[in-house]
Amino acid sequence: MELEFQLVSASTGALSPASMGFWEVVKERVDVARFSLEATLSTMEINTSVHTDADAMLTQTMALTQTLCDIAQPIGLWVRGGGTQLTQFWNERIMAPTDRAQELTQRFGFLPKRFSTYGMHVHIGAASADSAIHMGNVLQALGPLFIAMSAASPFLQMSDTGFCASRPLEPLIYPHGGPMPRLKNWHAFEQLADEIFSTQLAHSLKDIYWDVRPKPEFGTIEVRVFDTPLSVHKAVGLAAFTRACAALALKGTLALPTAPPPPTAERVSRFLACRDGLDAKLFDPFSQQWRPAREWLKALVDAIALSPVCAADLRHIQALHANCLIEQDATVMRNTWESALNQDFDVQSRDVAQAKYSRELSLRLMVPAAQSKRPAPATRAGRKSDVEKRAGNQPTPVRPG
Repeated sequence: MELEFQLVSASTGALSPASMGFWEVVKERVDVARFSLEATLSTMEINTSVHTDADAMLTQTMALTQTLCDIAQPIGLWVRGGGTQLTQFWNERIMAPTDRAQELTQRFGFLPKRFSTYGMHVHIGAASADSAIHMGNVLQALGPLFIAMSAASPFLQMSDTGFCASRPLEPLIYPHGGPMPRLKNWHAFEQLADEIFSTQLAHSLKDIYWDVRPKPEFGTIEVRVFDTPLSVHKAVGLAAFTRACAALALKGTLALPTAPPPPTAERVSRFLACRDGLDAKLFDPFSQQWRPAREWLKALVDAIALSPVCAADLRHIQALHANCLIEQDATVMRNTWESALNQDFDVQSRDVAQAKYSRELSLRLMVPAAQSKRPAPATRAGRKSDVEKRAGNQPTPVRPG
């Protein structure tokens, strides 16, 4: 599992281009391979080793996250989850001084800065190339549900986007981004990859921004569509759920019909998952029916409980399910921002509100996600005004000063 974390200033709550300072510390550690830089300087990534049960993954994830928090605190920073930051403006992102970042800028211009968001990637080991493609097809079919479950990117550029998950919209602008095409086998994937590479816009599989993609150098299929959750406990639950769904695919319990779905159903379903999160009605490609996201999730959790899943994984999956029944990270973020604002909000108090907001979200990073007392959801109609009304109902976003 890979988790991309936000580095934010404790005094302003804004993103801080501080990752090189973190790197100077972690590069001296024996576990330096568990940390990495990203294309822009307000991000640090952790990546776990291979795990066969969720308890061990949680233990390692907590330790790696604590390492970053221990570096952050003395220098006035916080580490936090979430797929985007409230004060995130693409033109303020600073590219990392790496060959990869320079190459991306030359090839894609401003897009890497715009796509400088915060995601979670889950790798599932595959016994063979064809089984990786088989799992990939099934996991891609679950993509809208994965988006809904992890939705944690409602804000961008000091505005409420009107979406629970705005981050998964970003890769759609790339020529080789979005859902993985349904593939017959590994040979079909190789043919498609060769065609993609012939465009010269992609030089390796790292340049293919599919929701799900093969990772042959690791022997895995990689699910990339998740927002980074607010809690690492939820992240581990999502990883366990993903692996359990892959096991159902290999067992044949989750099998896609041979008939193609309605032409726009899966694309519309992905959009609705981004907009409404777990309150969405999604297209289930396995039953070829539209159904509420939480109903679909329950059916999958019930199927997993009847399968030979390890006890640790099942416990984390059930905790994840309980959390998904009562709250969404996107709603938590909206409610946290609203509570951080004063009734007489003005530009002078903006940094204070942003700092309160980021502090409250950073405190959630290492604690289990809630499993009781569902907060009142924000209505879609009111989402944008929740942010902008405090800035004087201006038609343009209020930029951080």
